Parts: sequence; structure tokens; C-alpha cells
Amino acid sequence: MKVKSMFCVMMLSLLLLLLAGCSTGEELTEWAAGKANDALEVVGGGVQEVIDDLHDAEYQGGPFENNLDAARAYLLEQMQEKYGIEFTVVGDEDLENYGLFAGATYTCEVAPVDAPEQVTTALVSQSMYQDVRDSYAVYFFKEEAEAPVLALCESKDYVIDQRISLEMPGTEKAWTAEDGLERFLLESGAYVKLVLRFTDDLDTETYATYLYDFLNSVGPLKCNLLLQAKANKIYIFHEELDILGDFDAGTYTVENLKQEIETFLSMGAPQ
Repeated sequence: MKVKSMFCVMMLSLLLLLLAGCSTGEELTEWAAGKANDALEVVGGGVQEVIDDLHDAEYQGGPFENNLDAARAYLLEQMQEKYGIEFTVVGDEDLENYGLFAGATYTCEVAPVDAPEQVTTALVSQSMYQDVRDSYAVYFFKEEAEAPVLALCESKDYVIDQRISLEMPGTEKAWTAEDGLERFLLESGAYVKLVLRFTDDLDTETYATYLYDFLNSVGPLKCNLLLQAKANKIYIFHEELDILGDFDAGTYTVENLKQEIETFLSMGAPQ
């Protein structure tokens, strides 16, 4: 029974690691889950207690203690070292302990003390992400990256409004303005999120014609797009456009765009 219990603990530990974001892929996650289930069947009672103990255990040797004050101070210090300016927490703090092996992860919204409107999400952990991960670098390139997209929208009479924002995944890399927009857009995973607003109460073929024209106009842009379109306060289109990669507007037709819009509408697209 002792050997079986140790086996169970090992499998459960691996599963907790995977669930905490340490997975190397979906297949490995499924394999670990299967092994843990096998162990549960073998060992029987007391398993929930083992799970709880593993989850509640404290990670040893992390860069901050498992409490909000320590985590907050560490993250703010990391942000200041990374960008050379002072930051403050402006909202949405969360400290989650993932147990003995993964430790605690702290996330929050921060902004520079002198620019409170420049809000970004930041994350640190006691184990995997000891160097802060954030997306603050969008503010170095925001205006320059968004301007061509805005100009394209304003050139289309059927776009009655638009919402544009430069986005990027959280990263440990310390981007600076000196890196330049072109390199930033090519290497950071950044993209422009664009939500188009069309006139309400038009037929789907008209909306499809609008989208067809717009999709055949984005080629000159030097950024990837997450393109969405709305009418009647619901989304009728959502697609990632790899403009810096293999995007090909020739794959679209008015007919297939019309079908896609109809599919969105039939599914009750989120408002």
C-alpha cells in the first residue's frame, strides 16, 4: 500500500503541475490525467486529503512570500527595473497558490504612477515566471501602429464607427521604443484588434460585400489583425488575419462570407 500511495502522490503531483500551466501539450495533459485516475482507483480513500495537502503546500525558495503584500512589492520592483519608471497597482489583484511544486502566481493591473491611463496586466510567480510578464510595451508603439488602421477605416463609407487597439501577449522581454515598430510587430506577437461597426438592419449579403471589400484592402497594412464586425449590437464576423504571414484575401468570396455571417447569427453571437 505504501508503494501504491507514493505512486498516487507522484501522479497527482504531475497532474497539478500540468493544471497550473506547466503542461508541455494537450497529449501530455491527457496522459497524466489518465495515470492519476488509475492511481485513484488503486488507492481509494484518502485521495482528496492528498490533493488538498499538495495544493495547500508552500513552494520553497521563491522570490517572494505567498501573501499579497510580498507579491505586490516584488512585481512592482520588477516593473520598475524593466522599464525604468515607477508603477502602481490599479486593480484586479489575484494571488493563487498552485501548491508545493508550482507555487503562487500573482496577477494584477498596473500603470505608471505618472501615466495612470496606461494600464496593463502583469504576472509573476514563485516558480516559472519569476521575471515579470506584461504587455506594457504596446504604449511605445500604439499611436504609430493604430494610425494606418484608422486611416483605412475612415476611407470606407460603410464603416460607421470603429474600435482600434494594439494588443500583445504578456512577455518577459523588455521592449523599448528604440526597437522600432517593424521589429516589434514582427517578433512580439502583437496585433491590432479592430472592431468595425456597420449600419444596422441590412441584409447579410450587404454585410458580406462590405467585409469582402475590407478584407481585400488590408494587404498594405504592416500588422496582423484580429478583425471583428458588429451590426445590431452583435458580432457578425470574427477572424485573425495573419497579414505579416500567409494571409490571402483571394480565399474569400461574398458567398462564403455571407454563409459565415449567417452561421454567426444562427448561433446567437455574443452581444
